[in-house]
Amino acid sequence: MDIFELIDIGENSEIEFKKAKNSVPKDLWETYSAMANTNGGTIVLGVEERLGEAERFCISGINSVEKVLKDFWDTINGNKVNKNILMDRDVEVIDIDSKKVIKIEVPRANYSDKPIFLNGNPYNGTYKRNYEGDYKCSVSEVNAMIRDSSDDNYDSVLIENYNLDDLDMETVHRYRNMFSSRNLHHIWIKLSDEDFLMQLGAIAKDRNTQKVWVTVAGLLMFGKGLSIREKFPYLNLDYLNMIDSDTEIRYRDRVTIDGNWENNLFNFYMKVINKLVEGLPIPFKLEGIVRVDDTPVNQALREALVNTLIHGNYSIEGTIKIMRFRNRFEFHNPGNLRISVLDVYSGGISKCRNKNLQKMFRLIGFGENIGSGFPKILKAWYEQKWAEPVLEENFRIDEVVLKMSMISFVPEVYREKLRLIYGSSLDSLNTDEVKILLAAITEGEISNARVQCILDMHSKDISDLLRSMVNRGLLVEEGFGRGKKYMVNEQFCCEESNSSLDSVVEKSKGNDANKKIISLEDLNLNNVRISKVEEDIIKIIINDGFTTTRINSDRLDISRHMSIRACNDLIEKGLIIREGANKSTRYILKKV
Repeated sequence: MDIFELIDIGENSEIEFKKAKNSVPKDLWETYSAMANTNGGTIVLGVEERLGEAERFCISGINSVEKVLKDFWDTINGNKVNKNILMDRDVEVIDIDSKKVIKIEVPRANYSDKPIFLNGNPYNGTYKRNYEGDYKCSVSEVNAMIRDSSDDNYDSVLIENYNLDDLDMETVHRYRNMFSSRNLHHIWIKLSDEDFLMQLGAIAKDRNTQKVWVTVAGLLMFGKGLSIREKFPYLNLDYLNMIDSDTEIRYRDRVTIDGNWENNLFNFYMKVINKLVEGLPIPFKLEGIVRVDDTPVNQALREALVNTLIHGNYSIEGTIKIMRFRNRFEFHNPGNLRISVLDVYSGGISKCRNKNLQKMFRLIGFGENIGSGFPKILKAWYEQKWAEPVLEENFRIDEVVLKMSMISFVPEVYREKLRLIYGSSLDSLNTDEVKILLAAITEGEISNARVQCILDMHSKDISDLLRSMVNRGLLVEEGFGRGKKYMVNEQFCCEESNSSLDSVVEKSKGNDANKKIISLEDLNLNNVRISKVEEDIIKIIINDGFTTTRINSDRLDISRHMSIRACNDLIEKGLIIREGANKSTRYILKKV
């Protein structure tokens, strides 16, 4: 986004303005830490906040850009922060009306680099970001990031003073029966319970004391409910059947921690998986003379449930929540992804948070390895011609959500719907634009991150494409920053017929290039949608021969940066051109 778009949006969890007239602001580093530890963001140096004024932010500029840049790079590569995750391309100097600002794009730090902290002390110098700005992380938040940064198995850690008495042996025996039936000749089958659990990684021996303790994975998978709640007070398990409900308050069936069962992960899985697949249409299929009831849809739901359990962050507050609706499933787990959403969709990369849990499920036939599980889910849904599953991260509450819709996605049907909305304009769109519209109409709304999973394009190029589609009226937008959503503009045909200029023919004045009769046909507005502000700006140019940002602001009673953005949009639509530079800049109609 350009600087004026950022100013229009204002400060939020992913945008921060700082004055920086002569030096790097001291609080810049807190914002750098906070954005890196959350979801990244943009810092703009040289923009001043003026409280109590209509235009809250204004461009004040930086007096000595070279000095500020040198100080910035010297500091970030010094001892102020523990790690520099920026590259040269992330820092840009922008010249606006003879004033210079610096835009810094802070990426989201890789899980292995977190926490990003200041002054050599993670417990006093680690920050995260919310709508109120930067806040210092608590000890528990820092510890969670440190645990998550290691490639060592957190769930293999021994829990001192937790032993076999804390495991529910009935659960263990049910698991062993499944293991034996699947692995008929495995050498572990004849082992004692203790040796079997040792091989599985559910218990382990402390090499210093020679005492045997339960591991994190062993307690979560096979533990007694009371023992689990003592060690993991934040753990909550919940399944809700919402098929007959019109609100999320009512439900037909529920599985939760209620004292009626030992609430470990294995028992939760076994209770929930049958409820997820119950009543789903199973096509009649034979392998030889034996009917096969295990469909790709059933396998995909098993994979989704296992993924929710093995990727959950059990050291933070949150709920493993599974919800079944009439036409979709939702899987919620606490924590954030360790790899990007794009890498999850592509497959082939596995950064499981709980590798022992993953192994325990895989040994009884549940869950894939080496990152192939999510593509398997996508393939099953594609074969049913259902809308593609959507994976989302919610950084405000540290949660990952997988939504699997069972609404039919038949391109021919939705192309007809798009044809009704956009008419002949649909024929002029390229393949990428049609794909975006198809995704938007089937899923209800899309985001830049979602489009990245659909098109092989860079985020910046997708932003430009989405903005262009909004400018042309193909999409409508809602929200701001990385939270911005785009929807199909169902009023396209109506707006298109009413958005052209008044059919007034006047002779323009004041510029040789424009001394000719201007008409609607001359401007070629047939397939271009313009806003009311843009329409008024073109009327000024028709009357006066040119306009400037100051003229637009005075006559239309709009802010200066709104004027600049509207003119930039008109240039992009091919209706006007820019002449001159800085204070001599003016805008004229494009020659026709």
